[in-house]
Amino acid sequence: MSRQFTRSDRLVDQLDTMLRTLVPGATRASRAQPGLGVRDQPMTAGETRHSIEVLRHHHRGRVIGQGIYQGQRFATGISSRYQPVDDLSVRGIDHLDWCDARLRELHARPSRLTPFYYVASLGAGMLLSQRDRARGLGLVSLGENLQAESLERQLMALPAGDERSRAVIRQMLDDSTRHTRNALEAGGQRWPGVWRWAMSLGARVCEWRRLRHHSSGDMIN
Repeated sequence: MSRQFTRSDRLVDQLDTMLRTLVPGATRASRAQPGLGVRDQPMTAGETRHSIEVLRHHHRGRVIGQGIYQGQRFATGISSRYQPVDDLSVRGIDHLDWCDARLRELHARPSRLTPFYYVASLGAGMLLSQRDRARGLGLVSLGENLQAESLERQLMALPAGDERSRAVIRQMLDDSTRHTRNALEAGGQRWPGVWRWAMSLGARVCEWRRLRHHSSGDMIN
């Protein structure tokens, strides 16, 4: 007989997920980190900095995704199980843990602006889901699709010797591609083409701005 979770149980679960998203080192993945058995090849200082910025960029993107998921869950009722979003959130915790662990291996850390990104995306997820659940799930699908496109670009651009980061990015790409499809199958509504184009352009500009100075070593967030 399965346990029936109460509203208090759901609230505690929400707060736990929030803390694991925001507190560095607090995440615990449900799957082993990809590439644990792979050995890196020697990298220059510039190549290492580039890998660090790629991991920070996608850690930031996953924090934004987690905020949207949490906003979805709050808006659709803590007392109910919103399974599609719950599943995405679990996989998102895996991604955060993998990026955080790989950054520590490279003697770096995630963005200092993580709380800001999370709060902003949490509000967006709540607002859209309260107004239109299908549109809210559509935002999840669109966000995952943009994340997958960025992951695919950066997979090709990673330094040749960074096999461990490549394994992490490859698995994140596979998950994001599947998340895009699952959100639509769960009832998500595709956003109009002009919105998809605008958000895609914004994501590309942000990615370019964040990663273009990877060899300068002066990026702090």
